[in-house]
Amino acid sequence: MTNSKISLSVALATGALTLVGQPSTAWSQTATDMAAIRQMVEQMKQDYESKIRELERRLEKAEGDATTAKESAAQTKAAVAAQPAAGPAASAPASTAAPNPNAFNPSVSGVLNGTFGAFSRNPDGVRIPGFALGSEASEGNSRGFSLGESEVSLSANIDQALFGQLTLALSSEDEIAVEEAFIQTTSLPYGFTGRAGRFFSGIGYLNEKHAHNWDFIDQPLPYLAMLDKQYGDDGVQIRWLAPTPFFLEFGGEAFRGDSFPGNGAAHGGVGAYSVFVHAGDDLNDSSSWQAGLSYLRTTAKERETGGTPDVFNGHTDLGIASLVYKWAPNGNVRERNLTLSGEYFLQRQSGDFNGSQTEGYQTGWYAQAVYQFMPRWKMGLRYDQLNADDVDVALAGSALDDLGHTPRRASALLEYDTSEFGRIRLQYSRDDADTETNDSVLLQYTVIFGPHGAHAY
Repeated sequence: MTNSKISLSVALATGALTLVGQPSTAWSQTATDMAAIRQMVEQMKQDYESKIRELERRLEKAEGDATTAKESAAQTKAAVAAQPAAGPAASAPASTAAPNPNAFNPSVSGVLNGTFGAFSRNPDGVRIPGFALGSEASEGNSRGFSLGESEVSLSANIDQALFGQLTLALSSEDEIAVEEAFIQTTSLPYGFTGRAGRFFSGIGYLNEKHAHNWDFIDQPLPYLAMLDKQYGDDGVQIRWLAPTPFFLEFGGEAFRGDSFPGNGAAHGGVGAYSVFVHAGDDLNDSSSWQAGLSYLRTTAKERETGGTPDVFNGHTDLGIASLVYKWAPNGNVRERNLTLSGEYFLQRQSGDFNGSQTEGYQTGWYAQAVYQFMPRWKMGLRYDQLNADDVDVALAGSALDDLGHTPRRASALLEYDTSEFGRIRLQYSRDDADTETNDSVLLQYTVIFGPHGAHAY
């Protein structure tokens, strides 16, 4: 009981006893005395109510402070949980772990690689008869030492709904380019995922893989000739993972249309479209498969051919069929594993090439096997080939003239992995993509540091 309440009770009791103990003449006290008693009682009531209001105000403030502290703690916990684990320290109990000042910082990783190349012929001015090449494919490899392309990547969960990634490519000529810069949804319902920005398309099997994750030092000839190594552009993507007992994924994309085989961002800056489907499953405890079908349509406006004066205006339709098989004893890939993969490309180009109307088909395919025969050691074999239609007399001598030649190449690879973050590769290729054979030997190192996401199948 508060002091005010005690005082009020004592005063009332005292007044009552006084009135009872007085003779009858006490009831004739003057009105002034009665008024004084009433005023004292009223004052005590006001004091009591004032103190009650003060206590209620302090209680409301304490409850508000507790709610704010609880929300702040929940936000910090969610932000920390969104960051990749950094090792054993990341699992320390919250009651003993110090606050993480980097809780809202992105993960940063880097990829470094370098090569040494020896060629029987000068690789400058790469040409594949029958195919108009993009700028990347026409550069080829360099003799001697070369830094190659390095990457710096930043990624993070932005909030409960979005993920973001930025990847910068640093060339050996000290040029910096934005390779990928996109946001991706993380909480859409019913198996949907959305992506927007600049990214590698989901077509084919190898197209989405970054250079450091290629099975060989270079891309197969169909990717080189038809996609300028790999297709990436500014646009949007939607994927749907079907609720089936096996892996089944559908996807569609719309792009700006600036990247080869497109050019010029036709149709108001939406000049390329693609659709794809991927399916896969386990055959048993040791083996699995994945297949895919992809289609890409691009529009080119004044597209130049790398290293030549040829110009193309028109449409390119490209279809890709993919098949991959993987084997590892009881699913354990650390000791031994085998990957067999191959893709078939069918391309149709129609439009104006150097002022002449043309419509022709080009095909390409590759098949490869990569076998890890013991921990840290792999070897691989690959064969790739291209074919192009004959052209009219008006286009004789242009990039589309195959000169009666069938471009092909055979490659062998030996790889030693220092760890999952470092490797050294030695690759030999007998390259008949051009009309004259070019034997090449490439020695490459690749290292990865910083947090790095798991690679796709």
